[in-house]
Amino acid sequence: MSNVEIFDSTFALTILVVLAVAVPLLLLFSNWVLHPGKIKNTEIKGTAYECGLAHVAGTANERYPIKYYMVAMLFLVFDIEVAFLYPLAVVFLSSPWSLLAVLLAFLLILESGYLYLYRKGVLDWNKLSD
Repeated sequence: MSNVEIFDSTFALTILVVLAVAVPLLLLFSNWVLHPGKIKNTEIKGTAYECGLAHVAGTANERYPIKYYMVAMLFLVFDIEVAFLYPLAVVFLSSPWSLLAVLLAFLLILESGYLYLYRKGVLDWNKLSD
């Protein structure tokens, strides 16, 4: 390997490493320059802050209603459908009959997830809002 080939293969990585070190150091230095002195630790800063609520009510051991998990499962089923059907549709355009069995098996498994969620009442939004 010549020096030019080694330079070409390592130049981009070198720039990336230099930027990865320089940018955080620059941000820390600018924070130190713009805000000199110690930042006071107060009681408010030590409390939990979540979702815009200054004081969190309850404990971490409380139980959530099952409807949250069912909605999460519904989201996962829709997410898996989109994640797998789009690439399958793109490949399906080039060779339509070779992937038909795979597509039908996937849709059958996906439909079983929808039927499970339907039987649990997840698709009835009025029932979930109670």
